[in-house]
Amino acid sequence: MSELDALVARLTALETVTRQLMTHLAVRADDPRRWVATRKTLALAALEAEPRAEIERVRHAIDGFFDPLETVATAYAQTGSGGTSPSRGR
Repeated sequence: MSELDALVARLTALETVTRQLMTHLAVRADDPRRWVATRKTLALAALEAEPRAEIERVRHAIDGFFDPLETVATAYAQTGSGGTSPSRGR
């Protein structure tokens, strides 16, 4: 495995773990969809300080990261059980 392949594998693993953690936190929020939307807005706002041309690629990557989370949060919120988990906050 080349150094680039190893780096790609590590980044993929990090993205997977981060997505699972964020989903876990979102479904425990009072408003899961809004919680995810706020985190996405904060991530995109951090890009505003960077005037580089690559920003559009990063913005696209952020959208790709958060879109599945928004879908999960929306589905969870529609079940009517958002924020009512007895294990909330644990």
